[in-house]
Amino acid sequence: MKTKLGIELTAEDQQYCLSAFTNRYTYERIPLWVYAANRPYACQFASDLDWLAHTRFAVLKNGRLNRRARYCESSPTWPYNPELRKANEVVA
Repeated sequence: MKTKLGIELTAEDQQYCLSAFTNRYTYERIPLWVYAANRPYACQFASDLDWLAHTRFAVLKNGRLNRRARYCESSPTWPYNPELRKANEVVA
C-alpha cells in the first residue's frame, strides 16, 4: 500500500483527514479519550499541522487520499515531554 505524509496531500485531502481522523491528540484537538483516562496523558502533537507532518495516509495511484482507508500511522512528536520524544525517535 502506498502512503504519503499528510502535508504532502492536497489541501482538500488534508481537510478531509482533519475531519475524518478525530482521535488525534494535539493542542488544537483534544479527543474525549484524554478526559476519560485515569491518569495524565502527554499531548502527542503540538498542532494539527504537526500531526499532518508526522502521519502517513493511504493514497491511490494518482496520489490522492484513499478515502476508503480507515487507518493512518502517526509518529508522535511529544512536544512538551522530552523523555517520550527521545524514546520515540526512529534510528535510521
